[in-house]
Amino acid sequence: MSRVLQARVKGQLELDFSEFQRRFKMNDADAVRDLLVLALRIKLNDKDDSRPSNRELMEEIYRTVRSGSAINDVIHGQTFDGEKLYRDQKESKPMRQQIKADIDKKVDAYLAGEKKG
Repeated sequence: MSRVLQARVKGQLELDFSEFQRRFKMNDADAVRDLLVLALRIKLNDKDDSRPSNRELMEEIYRTVRSGSAINDVIHGQTFDGEKLYRDQKESKPMRQQIKADIDKKVDAYLAGEKKG
């Protein structure tokens, strides 16, 4: 069984739809199906449970990346020592691996629904 849907589009929505069709070389039916699948996947997965929403995840990723980048720039600018970098690289590897493991653990907990306190 299939269902036929009709909707009038005009203005900016029509322009955006036409641009989508042009970019992906789709006819009306294929473009509508493709967009509807995407929209439903997003909307139906936006549940009222403890897991973060897609938007919350993207905002957290963006904030973390920008913050980390800024901190790294400051630390690098204030502490860079080329000789020490090569001298201590081997000894610092276990610490770097532990930090990465801690980050992975915190990310897994967040994705499982644990909100930051």
